Order: sequence, then structure tokens, then C-alpha cells
Amino acid sequence: MKKSERIAAIITSLGGVWIMYYAWHTLKLGSIHIPDAGLLPFLCGVGLAVLGVAWLLILQWTKEQTHEGPAEKRLWHRPLLSLVLMVLYGWAMESVGYITSTLIFVIAWQKIIEHEKWLKTMIIAVLGTFAMYALFVYLLKVPIPPEFFAG
Repeated sequence: MKKSERIAAIITSLGGVWIMYYAWHTLKLGSIHIPDAGLLPFLCGVGLAVLGVAWLLILQWTKEQTHEGPAEKRLWHRPLLSLVLMVLYGWAMESVGYITSTLIFVIAWQKIIEHEKWLKTMIIAVLGTFAMYALFVYLLKVPIPPEFFAG
């Protein structure tokens, strides 16, 4: 079994457990008939934890041994950078605002993770940010965090 797959399965399981803990203690679950904000995240966390454990068990049962080459070892920085960018984005959305944080997130993602050229990065960032804004605000009528400079 690949060491990287085993680590990914463990991280998936632990991530699911952390989501379950957060949803239970911070968001509150409510009940099936009157769900609260934490019910859906809790169920998603259960799913992640179960799938991570199943993945790990499948890896244990399959005896295929593969060796990681140097190319696979170099790819671990991208998932870590992706995780860091997503955590920063989630934190920044409340303090900076939806539009600014989303624009910065998409630019950072395109430059750091995807290594795109500036013109393509800016087009994707601007169009993507405002398309998502229109989707959430006008179509789904979801309240979004206000911009820090707007009020």
C-alpha cells in the first residue's frame, strides 16, 4: 500500500471526526424534525469518517505493494497548500467580507496551486467571484458576510 494513500485515509477520517465534534459542540444539531445548523455538517463528518476508515481497511486488505517515486513525494506540497488556502479563505470571509476574500482566494489558488498566467488568473478570479456572488445573493437569496470597507 502506498504510504501517501494511508496518510490521506487517516486525514480524511480525522477530518470527519473533527467536523462531527465542531458541529456537535459549536453549531448544535437540533433534531431530525427541527434541525439546527450543525445537523448537515455532522452528517457529512460521519460520512467522511466512515469513508476514511473504509478506505484504510481496503488499503490494508489489498496487499499490492508499490513504491513511491520522487515525483509522488514532490506532490505533497500542493494538498497542504490547498488546505492552508481554504482555511485562510474561511477565516478571511468573516473578517474581510465575501467579495474581497473570494477574489483573493481565487487569485491565490490560480497562481500558487494551478500556476496560471496573470491574464487568465484575473479573468477567472473576477468572473468567478461575481458569478458566485450573483448565485448566492440573487438566485439563492443567501446572506453573505459584508465587506469590511462597506460599513
